Amino acid sequence: MKEQLKYWYRKYIPIKFRDLISLKLIREFINDIFNGYKFNNFNKFIQLNVRNGGISYYASNDDDEATLDNDLVYKICQWGAKAYEIKLEANPNLPGAHFYNQYPGEHYRLLAAITILEKPDSIIDIGTYTGMSSRVFLDYGNENTKVSTFDLVHWTEFDSYLDESDFNKKRITQELGNLSDENIFKLHEDLFSKSSLIFLDAPKDGYFEEKLIRQLSKINFQERNRYLILDDIRVPEMFEVWRMIDSPKIDATTFGHWSGTGIVNISEGLKIKK
Repeated sequence: MKEQLKYWYRKYIPIKFRDLISLKLIREFINDIFNGYKFNNFNKFIQLNVRNGGISYYASNDDDEATLDNDLVYKICQWGAKAYEIKLEANPNLPGAHFYNQYPGEHYRLLAAITILEKPDSIIDIGTYTGMSSRVFLDYGNENTKVSTFDLVHWTEFDSYLDESDFNKKRITQELGNLSDENIFKLHEDLFSKSSLIFLDAPKDGYFEEKLIRQLSKINFQERNRYLILDDIRVPEMFEVWRMIDSPKIDATTFGHWSGTGIVNISEGLKIKK
């Protein structure tokens, strides 16, 4: 295809006119057409052969120093090895049950491993949905672990992995509200400041996550070991959000969710780039 375009260009464009045209622009134009053709074929392949897929980005990280030389490299090796050992239990009749133990590829066993090894006493799960992540936090946390989960829809509206007994035991609470709203976020700011683990699995709409990250960066966190986990960091709407974080971080996708798992050490607060 590429060679054909070059041939047509040489055959049908007059020499004098060719001299007026930047060869660089022509090459770029040809490459754009060729790359578009390749992408179209690949997109058809994805649609036919995989359950889910989409456009993503790749970028060098030498300008993103928060990804370099931090102890999360050591941590993710520990967490990943532990996740490999774990076998989760789930009701096979619940939605997504067959994904629970898909590892790597899904993040549930990694979440369990982090919960076991880091022993967080206060966990925030943003995006309750069917409660799959909250279920992991409850099952693999200790008896003193408290889970607070946030959503816009009550958990009973879904075929949930949670049940009434979880809430009756006071180990988990659900809050309804949009945390990108500063007024609603401030109502729960104290809860966030005391948390040990925050899991952000929200709408990926190009707005919510950025707004929430900026609000988290303003919190005067209590000094303690603390991690922020972001889902879907390979999704285009999450790319800028991930890059704006300036606290020690690691792209843990190989050990987590196929669409991207990012882990940030916010023990000294969440820093963002200006």
